[in-house]
Amino acid sequence: MNDSLSDQIRTPIQQLPSYLADQIAAGEVVERPASVVKELLENALDSGADQIEIEIEEGGQKSITVNDNGLGIPQQELILAVSRHATSKITTGADLAAVASLGFRGEALASISSVSRFQIVSKYRDEQSAWSLSAEGEGNWSELKPAAGKVGTRVVVKDLFFNTPARKKFLSSVRTEFSHIDQLVKRMMLSRPDVSFKLVHNQKVVRQVSAVKDEISQKKRLTHLMGVEFVAQSLVVEYQTQDISLTGWVGLPTFNRSQADMQYIFVNGRIVRDRLLSYAIKQAYADVIYHGRQPAYVIFIEIPHDMVDVNVHPAKYEVRFANGRWIYDFLRRSIRDAVAKPVVSETGTGKVEQPLESGQSLHASLNYQAGRNFETATQEALAFQSPSLNVKQQTVNYQASLNSAAGTNAMLTEIIQQRRSGEEISSNHASDEPDAPLLGFAKVQIHGVFILAENQQGLVLVDMHAAHERVVYERFKTQWQDQQLISQPLLVPMAMTLEQSQIAVWQRHQSLFEKLGFELEELGPEQLKVTAVPALLAKSDLVQLINDMLADLAVTGQTQLVEESINRVLSTMACHGSVRANRQLTIAEMNALLREMEQTERSDQCNHGRPTWVQLSIQQLDGLFMRGK
Repeated sequence: MNDSLSDQIRTPIQQLPSYLADQIAAGEVVERPASVVKELLENALDSGADQIEIEIEEGGQKSITVNDNGLGIPQQELILAVSRHATSKITTGADLAAVASLGFRGEALASISSVSRFQIVSKYRDEQSAWSLSAEGEGNWSELKPAAGKVGTRVVVKDLFFNTPARKKFLSSVRTEFSHIDQLVKRMMLSRPDVSFKLVHNQKVVRQVSAVKDEISQKKRLTHLMGVEFVAQSLVVEYQTQDISLTGWVGLPTFNRSQADMQYIFVNGRIVRDRLLSYAIKQAYADVIYHGRQPAYVIFIEIPHDMVDVNVHPAKYEVRFANGRWIYDFLRRSIRDAVAKPVVSETGTGKVEQPLESGQSLHASLNYQAGRNFETATQEALAFQSPSLNVKQQTVNYQASLNSAAGTNAMLTEIIQQRRSGEEISSNHASDEPDAPLLGFAKVQIHGVFILAENQQGLVLVDMHAAHERVVYERFKTQWQDQQLISQPLLVPMAMTLEQSQIAVWQRHQSLFEKLGFELEELGPEQLKVTAVPALLAKSDLVQLINDMLADLAVTGQTQLVEESINRVLSTMACHGSVRANRQLTIAEMNALLREMEQTERSDQCNHGRPTWVQLSIQQLDGLFMRGK
């Protein structure tokens, strides 16, 4: 026998004391003061409260008080409410499989009370009096007593971890702990616009929002929580498919961050941190956001409760979907389409609206251009555009020429005759006031790099190379998609050594590889032979690409790496095929580029995620020169 083992004294298996079991359970639920606030807020929301106040002292280490106006707890159930594994939210296994409430385990109050000086006062709506119950850790509960109070519940948590000093010493500074609470309350405020919240720290109001009643109050609340810039540069999204809906706001690609600090996802009103969902959104922005930057968004997903499992993490931050791949596809496609087409439109079951404030979206409602071949529809219009004309005159000319392209050339003939004779455009035409193109009309080219244009709002400045690069890139992508993926046989087949788990992933997704243009054969239990690849990727690092694809498929069940790799090749081709700096363009050529930008998806950004144009309003121009001051 091993001497070291024989010297050990065996400790008998025994039942843990209840107070120790409570403290261990508390360790799963109560990590820090913010954890307490989360559990109490979830209980308040589950009780139907629409007014909640949170009072914090010294970052929650001294005290946490949460008041709500919910239904309250009946007197005879109050003692049960603070017991372990006691809840009104689930009764059967079927309830657990389709949890509709935020809290459901019945551990929160018992766990919190075991590591704090705890008091709960609650008045049920049908009772005459409120009732109070208190304890100082380890289940030392007082007798149930009548108390003064309105309908609802007040929970006071003082001296957190006073009886577990080993855990208390791991708390951070007051400032850091309150920062965690503040961010949590902010997420709660975002998740429930129908509820009024008030957050107080050390007797100072930090956040206060009223319940949303209309679009104005919604915008005001969102501005308070996310900032003016996010509201001004975000798109309202609303998509519905089968039983799943997606709503919220997604930031324009040009409004990006160095950190993922403005990314909020809610599933059935629950705050979640889900790698699959985050990755889907990241992929939606992959072709439009600058390398290394992070998008900003507030996303709400509503899904049948039996299709999502929220019982996979003690703090309930993680979820598991019954069909994660389908959710991934739906989220990625929806946000990708929203970012690609920030325009007022309704197609199918999805709806995307313009920014909440007039931002710098390229895609206006240019209905007269929809479905037309650009070169033919605008050839005559661009031929006589002159920088000496104002926006209204040029717009009338342009509108008339488009009508002419459609077969109604009477107006165009009249305008051309008037221009030739030097006459002013008639008041009849001017009074029509058709909508001017969003990017207006070119005036001049600056240093062979920028186009200066005038539109109804003021001045538009365009980086002509970056803009044309995106236009050419999107054209290449469309052509590539139309032709489908062309497979190119390798002159010398390539052998790859892989792990058995990777081979298993390939076997499950073999049809996907074939669809993407790969031809692979199994040589042995740990080897694949590559005989053909997508033509555009023949010179790529195929070993690395296939390994990365298998890794993606193992995690998400699908991969966009082939599409991304092809897009990188097309982007390089577009860069070399677009107009270069210092090339002199005519007014007609500059206007042609502006019109193509207005029709091209994602043309707010170049292929590398940088902006292609900026707008300066008349008010901004006046401000530069202090006009009116």
